[in-house]
Amino acid sequence: MKKIILGLAIITFMGVSLTACKNDTKEDTKTQEIAKVEYQCPMKCEGEKTYTDKDVKCPVCGMGLKQVEHKNDHSNHDN
Repeated sequence: MKKIILGLAIITFMGVSLTACKNDTKEDTKTQEIAKVEYQCPMKCEGEKTYTDKDVKCPVCGMGLKQVEHKNDHSNHDN
């Protein structure tokens, strides 16, 4: 009887551990996607300088910032 209870406890623990690991990966991906949003002056007064806060204005000309369009360049990936 003790062996059955011990076996069930081990199986339950392993199941919970494996399930918890899968959810962490999804959260990390969402966080990285959010961090990629950058803003830049449409007049490029400061060259290619970017900001992460949309509500900031360009310190040179005072214009509102526009979201930077990133090209999906995956040439540095192994896949």
